[in-house]
Amino acid sequence: MSLSSTNSFEKSPVEKSDKGTPDHGECLKVLSLVLDQEATDEEQAYFKQHIENCMPYYEIYNVDKAIKSMIKDRCLNQKTPSDLVESIKSKIYQQAD
Repeated sequence: MSLSSTNSFEKSPVEKSDKGTPDHGECLKVLSLVLDQEATDEEQAYFKQHIENCMPYYEIYNVDKAIKSMIKDRCLNQKTPSDLVESIKSKIYQQAD
């Protein structure tokens, strides 16, 4: 089940904080959407503009992207232990109740 990225903005993504700088909190929310390829075109443009002007978020993006890529490469086609699967399912069902 995937969350829609349309709920990520309570205000326009292009709005700036009182100091005239991009909203870092909003950028952090969009970061996950961009990395998971769930961001809208507007969110992607907002994030791209932000990281072009903000070295810390550029670095965060690249580190997170590398981590996701490494996990995908290392875990793809790996057999998940059945007891782990059952444990996860059990916790999900407990949370749903």
